[in-house]
Formats: sequence, structure tokens, C-alpha cells
Amino acid sequence: MRSPKWHTILARRPKSTILEEWRGSRPSRPFFLFSLMRKIETQMIAAIKNNIDWKCDNTEVIHTCDNLNPPVSHVYLHGNKIAEVGDDFLKLFDGGYQSKTTKSRLNALISEFGYTCGTKQEYIFQKQFEWFIQMFDLTEEAMRTIPFTNGMRLAG
Repeated sequence: MRSPKWHTILARRPKSTILEEWRGSRPSRPFFLFSLMRKIETQMIAAIKNNIDWKCDNTEVIHTCDNLNPPVSHVYLHGNKIAEVGDDFLKLFDGGYQSKTTKSRLNALISEFGYTCGTKQEYIFQKQFEWFIQMFDLTEEAMRTIPFTNGMRLAG
């Protein structure tokens, strides 16, 4: 038996402004830019910034450093390399799977280590089963959408 006030409970506005914005008119930016970064992605970025090896669930960061080469952090998802992060570059891979999780991890990396470090709307998105990246073009000094290619390198 339903509560006599069941209709008022269902009619309440959502407590999250993210959900409210998403349910209303289409937001001007993709949904993931409104949401908070996942906890595992925050930890992944902290490991990269601190140059340490780290593993949690399906995500792993392995830091390589030797006297001949500059330090590089390799990011893996389910054992497949999805990114390399260096002092002056970010190299992106799909790891063989263009999944939502892969895209989420790469978008977290782009927002932190991309050209504009989150000040512009740089991100990977999917349209008609193909991945694209919207990024800041240094030569044109404008945002540009290009097809995602495995191993693409964003240099700083």
C-alpha cells in the first residue's frame, strides 16, 4: 500500500543540480564535465603528479624514470595501456576497447594534463560509434574537433 503522500515524494525536485540540469534542457557542455571526477581518477592523477606507482581495482599507474630518459607515467586499464604522461606531452590510446570507462579515464587525464589543463572544453566524445577529440589547436588558437587516433600525442 502506498503512502497517501506518494505523489508529493515523486514530484520533489532532485537534490543534485547535476541531475536537474541533465533532466531539463540539454546542457551546453557534455554531462561528464558537470559531474565530479571519479575517486579512482582523482587517485590516478595524484599518483601521476607525485611520480609514484599505484594500482586500484582495474586502473594502474607505472612510473618509469632513468638517467637517460625523462620521467614518464604509463596508465593502464585492465592491463591495457591507455595513456603515457610526460613532462611535456600526453599520449592517448584506447587500449583496444573504446568503452565508457576508457573514455572517462582519458577525459580525466586530458582535463588535468591537456593543452589547457581544464581551462577549455577539451574532451573525448563518441558520435555514431566513433570517437572524436575536441582540443585546443595552438596554430589556430581555437577549439577543433578531430577523429581520435590510437597513440595520438598532445604536446605541450
